[in-house]
Amino acid sequence: MNADIEIAVAEKHELPSAQAFYESRGYGGAAIVSSDFVVIAKHHDTIVGVGRLCKEQDLLWLRGMQVSPELQRQRIGGRILHRLDVEIGSRWCCCLPYTHLIEFYRRAQFEQAHGNLPPALSLRLSGYLARGLSVVAMVRGTGVTV
Repeated sequence: MNADIEIAVAEKHELPSAQAFYESRGYGGAAIVSSDFVVIAKHHDTIVGVGRLCKEQDLLWLRGMQVSPELQRQRIGGRILHRLDVEIGSRWCCCLPYTHLIEFYRRAQFEQAHGNLPPALSLRLSGYLARGLSVVAMVRGTGVTV
């Protein structure tokens, strides 16, 4: 099945379908905007995975990594992450993954962040933790500019 999955940067006309995929998965994060760098996984013409990079509050965020449940653990998420990793390059980037995914994000050079976090990252992390989500802050690169 994995060989039938195409990983690609979403074209502008595919963004509504990527958003519909998020909604079908119950993803509660911010909606996709045209300035986001969105990577999709497609099985034939059906989106089965999405991940994206967003610039918010002067930070580059990796967000919304989602794969259809029936296709998880088939390296599709890893392939999406690899394409996002290429786009991030040497820039500083942050994400707030679930704790059980720490090793997954380490494959793309993210490390768990402790202590002196940028205010926007600290605020979002605090909000997620207050909602009972089991997440951690992870960053890669140096500095806080994008």
